Amino acid sequence: VKLLNVILFVAVSMVPFGRAAKSVIKHVVIEPATTQTPRSDTASVISLPNGRLMVVYHKYHRGKEAGNDHGLCTIWSKISADNGLTWHSPRRLVDVAKGDMNVQAPALLRTKSGELFLIALRAHKGGNSSTMCLFVSHDDGITFTDMPPVWERSKGQLLQGGASCLMELAGGRLLLPFHGGIGNQWRQKNSAGCFFSDDKGKTWERSSIIELPKRGAMEASVAELTDGSLLMSLRTQLGGPYIARSNDRGKTWSVAAFSGLEGGESGTCLRRLPGSGRVVLFWNNSQFNPEHHHLGERTPLAAAISDDNGKTWRKLGNIG
Repeated sequence: VKLLNVILFVAVSMVPFGRAAKSVIKHVVIEPATTQTPRSDTASVISLPNGRLMVVYHKYHRGKEAGNDHGLCTIWSKISADNGLTWHSPRRLVDVAKGDMNVQAPALLRTKSGELFLIALRAHKGGNSSTMCLFVSHDDGITFTDMPPVWERSKGQLLQGGASCLMELAGGRLLLPFHGGIGNQWRQKNSAGCFFSDDKGKTWERSSIIELPKRGAMEASVAELTDGSLLMSLRTQLGGPYIARSNDRGKTWSVAAFSGLEGGESGTCLRRLPGSGRVVLFWNNSQFNPEHHHLGERTPLAAAISDDNGKTWRKLGNIG
């Protein structure tokens, strides 16, 4: 069984006497891989009061399908009091429901008004249906209360995966990227889009859909630009990440176009740098290989920057 840790990449400023600060990347293991916990991934981190951090992730458990996408996993959290260098206080937040395959792909969001939201995807038996659960905390993650699900028992498997995300736009709209299709998770043709809510998660609407050839558009990641428009990066089987745009806060999306960044079939993470108009894209900058499983290696993890709202990209380097 292949073992997979949850790893956090932390940029630390190193300041030798008499010299300017230099950023150094440290690899920090949040959840080590063991025979009992063969795989942990899809982590999401938010800031808590008093300088603490909270991470959520799904953790796979030992068993017949240990570590596989359809294996048993549950949602866990940990706390850091030293800017992510060490993690403690493990806690199971969401258990798998009876009869389900697993519960996976968590993400955290702290809104401008102070609510702390948690999402988690219940994958039902057989991989043909899912429910996106939504929870809210008013005490900084000590307790969570159930809210109505974003979607419930979908016909065909709807997913997040990769860099799972629930985000709040400048005007207060909640936005949740998704992908999926009509059929089984491992055989269906996928389309991507977003669910959005204008009443703090009580009700949700679905956006227009993005279609791409082969296995389709998958694992969307979204960033809000300074002009209020949205940029979306997509996992594809077409030689690297594709990019789509929305000018109406995620209700409708453009046709997706190639980013110009080479890679196999793997997830991406798109973010606008705080206080800046620059956008950074994280992806696996491997050589595209049609004969390889997932069309290329899922390494190295690389970062690219855009100064023109995602029209062109410049690779910054490899992270790990």
